Amino acid sequence: MSLLQDSKVDSMRYLRYISVLVLSLTLVSCGGGGGSGSGAGSTTVWINLGRAPVISGVVSSGAIPSSVSSVRFYISGSGMAPVERTISVAAGGTVAERFDIPNGENRHFRVFSYNSSGAMIYYGDAYADMNGVPVAVTITMVANEIPPVFAGAAGATAVSSTEIDLSWTAADDDITQPSDMVYLIYISTTPGGENLLTEPDFVTAAGAVSYRVTGLFASTTYYFVVRARDEAGNVDNNTAEVSATTQTPADTDPPAFAGAAGATAASSTEIDLSWTAATDSVTALSNIVYLIYMSTTSGGQDFQAQPDFTTAAGAVSYRVTGLLASTTYYFVVRAKDEAGNVDNNTAEVSATTQTPADTDPPAFAGAAGATAVSSAEIDLTWNAATDNVTASSNIVYLIYLSTTSGGQDFQTPNYVTAPGATAYAVTGLNSSTTYYFVVRAKDEAGNVEQNTVEVSATTQSLFSMH
Repeated sequence: MSLLQDSKVDSMRYLRYISVLVLSLTLVSCGGGGGSGSGAGSTTVWINLGRAPVISGVVSSGAIPSSVSSVRFYISGSGMAPVERTISVAAGGTVAERFDIPNGENRHFRVFSYNSSGAMIYYGDAYADMNGVPVAVTITMVANEIPPVFAGAAGATAVSSTEIDLSWTAADDDITQPSDMVYLIYISTTPGGENLLTEPDFVTAAGAVSYRVTGLFASTTYYFVVRARDEAGNVDNNTAEVSATTQTPADTDPPAFAGAAGATAASSTEIDLSWTAATDSVTALSNIVYLIYMSTTSGGQDFQAQPDFTTAAGAVSYRVTGLLASTTYYFVVRAKDEAGNVDNNTAEVSATTQTPADTDPPAFAGAAGATAVSSAEIDLTWNAATDNVTASSNIVYLIYLSTTSGGQDFQTPNYVTAPGATAYAVTGLNSSTTYYFVVRAKDEAGNVEQNTVEVSATTQSLFSMH
């Protein structure tokens, strides 16, 4: 009986077994080969577990431990396709499996046993030459308690607003192959915040050297620790941490905005607008700006043109200035986010600017002429005054009279015209008397201009009239 061992197996593992399961492998020629070296044909291999010999001279494996639920055989070698088979084992049962192995040197026999949870609990391997000559191989299976050797996660890269790709170099293990290694991923939103004592957040497929973590929040930094777990359930204890921040998604959605809520005239040239702040899936409230469209007719705003006014970011009110007095204005306010998306509400509010307090007197050149038309009447004329508020047709004129030049008493007019007059007949005068006149304009607010333009005329004599 010969004993062959894989030179790559760490000898320490043989010092840490819980129990030992010895398998007896009997190799019987099928008649297709010959000689002492590799040749054509194959060799039949019987593997017996937990039963008496089926062929004279075969050593029984003894009882199969009750913890073993299944056994996997993997036979490989140069010039042959690997042979793999998994056998379920009932408590106290037996296994007798036949394999036809192509002849050749250094055929590698590997045997794995698993418990009911799928964890590998025993492992053993050996090498043997297959040349059609009967030969027996004994494989000693030991408990697998040594964790993988693993450097941990190597990198983390955000690939979208909800996904981060993790990568690493495959772990090494004394028994489990890289293709059978799985990796446990722990996640946190704070450095060092991974709870390594609980179940992992994600578990990779066997053999993975990368993993795409999905379902994350946008614009958020995540921290990761990745650990390797072998087939026996042994997990390395590295704490290498990598991190990445998910991308900010392309924003194509406009803000949600109810539009302007109110408009109030603040003066004859100003109107105050107000609204409730818009909301947006990406842009913060403090960064949303508002576009104000204005018209002097309802529904007359031009949304294709540039807005008439743009607020500061985060504003919930705006004072529109430079307006005309006593005029109604109509407004639509729209919200714009940082990506330039604008909502399309058409909520319209309006207000009428106030009529300004009139403190300016009319503009008036004063009396233009005075003509005596009788011994008791002088007719006065002038050009109409203008005013910034009062229409010319509503301006009245105050007439001041004196019999001496500059002697008019401007505290009280002698005559007041009808609104809009541009001439006045002064009657009841004395004959053959020179009269001096100043005419001043007064608007509806009571403002009186202060011109001192004087005109004069002499009434006719009574003698000349006869």
